[in-house]
Amino acid sequence: MTQTQSLVGKIIDNYQITGVLGEGGMGVVYKARNLQLDKDVALKMMDPTLARDESFLKRFKSEAKSLARLQNPHIVSAYDFREAEEGICIIMEFVEGCTLADKIRESGPLPLELTLLIFKQILSALDHAHKAGVIHRDIKPSNILITPQNVVKVTDFGLAKIQQASGVTVTQTTGGTLYYMSPEQVRGLANVDYRGDIYSLGMTLYETLTGSLPFNKGDTQFAIQQTIVEGKIPSPGGTDRAVPKDFAKIVMKAIDKEPSRRFQSAGEMWEAMEKLERIEKPPERPRPSPGFRPTRTLIIGSLVALIAVGLFAVFRLYLAPAQATLSITTMPSGSVVSIDGKVIGRSPVKGYTVNPGTLAIRVSNPEYDTRDTSIVVTNDQELVLSILLSKSSRVLASGEVREGEIREANPRVSDRGPGRESGMQATLILRAVPRGSISVDGNPMSSTTDKPTKVDVSAGERIVEFTHPGYGSKKLTVRAKPGETSSVTCYFESSVNIVSKPVWSTILIDGKNTGMETPRALTLGPGRHKVTVRRAGYETIEGTKEVVIEPATEMKVIPIIFTLRKK
Repeated sequence: MTQTQSLVGKIIDNYQITGVLGEGGMGVVYKARNLQLDKDVALKMMDPTLARDESFLKRFKSEAKSLARLQNPHIVSAYDFREAEEGICIIMEFVEGCTLADKIRESGPLPLELTLLIFKQILSALDHAHKAGVIHRDIKPSNILITPQNVVKVTDFGLAKIQQASGVTVTQTTGGTLYYMSPEQVRGLANVDYRGDIYSLGMTLYETLTGSLPFNKGDTQFAIQQTIVEGKIPSPGGTDRAVPKDFAKIVMKAIDKEPSRRFQSAGEMWEAMEKLERIEKPPERPRPSPGFRPTRTLIIGSLVALIAVGLFAVFRLYLAPAQATLSITTMPSGSVVSIDGKVIGRSPVKGYTVNPGTLAIRVSNPEYDTRDTSIVVTNDQELVLSILLSKSSRVLASGEVREGEIREANPRVSDRGPGRESGMQATLILRAVPRGSISVDGNPMSSTTDKPTKVDVSAGERIVEFTHPGYGSKKLTVRAKPGETSSVTCYFESSVNIVSKPVWSTILIDGKNTGMETPRALTLGPGRHKVTVRRAGYETIEGTKEVVIEPATEMKVIPIIFTLRKK
């Protein structure tokens, strides 16, 4: 059991931890139950390394107070701050749903209508926080929570500001926070303001509209930084013709390298999207024939028709039951949608007319677990509902690795044939991170991708080779058990968590100045790397430390601590 899992079931103050929601640069987020109020909350436990830093702790307490003052329906609320035996934690609102990153990963580009709905809510949250003097500094899809009713909640609001001061957020993985950082953030400028959030949101909008980011995932961290600061980023309209020109203009203005040329406030960007939502093509008016003149009969007839239309409108307003429209998208699409027990079709469903009240909605798909939910509809609403289905419980989750099933490949020892299990079938779910190609027993199974590849094989020992274009290859012998599904992920990179005492020391990797300061989590590829830190007026007691990175079946986090003393 990992240290993260060991807290599940324990009671901290009035909160019983019931599960793990996720891990980030500052620590672990747990789902917990308030035993006094019988209410679910999110409990964020700080990384012990950060908690030992007095300057960080002082700043965190100060910022936690300012976070508690943010009251907006689209910002995850901060309830309480606790110092317990297990560590320092902040109690936050628990949000049922998924992240924007989950939606993009499941379905690719989101529909324009749904994109507008989501981003106007995010901008409402940003506008409120910026006016309160709080800057997020880590806007990205994984920090945007979305409920089944498409209500948006921005999380980690302001916590990233604390991280930035301690230098933790620059990069968590190659595909992490770095992609969404503004040029001034990458350069480490001290005057990063709210327009940095505008840039990050623009990059998030780019990914939402196109399903991907304008970078090559095989690029190194330094190459990505150079692209952000100096390179040219293509318009989303150029990468995906389905993105309207006006949408693309909003994105490109938001991610302009010069802050003064971006939207100067979240409110300004909100107005641009509101205007975009109102754009409609006016109906063509018929042109009268030459010499046409309206007669008295025609004029009287038109007046009668107008009066009839008016009476019909009054009838609908006061006598007929009011109605609303509901549009439903699902991931995956093509799922069967039922409302109050009646099948209305397959998703996506657009503009379906419903009566006000509580509606019971069911979405089903043969390969996924059935999803039941309910919504409350009021008069004349135009609702957009997006529902994410989970893979059927019959299918094992990708990433699960059974202990003892994997070892280093050695063709001289390994039995590559099915042996006693001849004729029996098994399934392997294989993935390379960062993206790479995969082969089984010498047969190519996928091109360069970071998505899981499902392979049906004969049971027995199979030699799986993961290949990254820049990091080389890794061979593993995987035992495929008859009738079972085994998942194996090869991580070519590792996260190196560099800490110094005192903090804010410049980090050097292989003799090169990274321009980053401690504490910092950096992602390094395979090989031997020399790591050290520098700070004016100090010398490092440990000198240079060497870290060896090798491809592995789990993402490794390697801690390195330096102690500095005054010269």
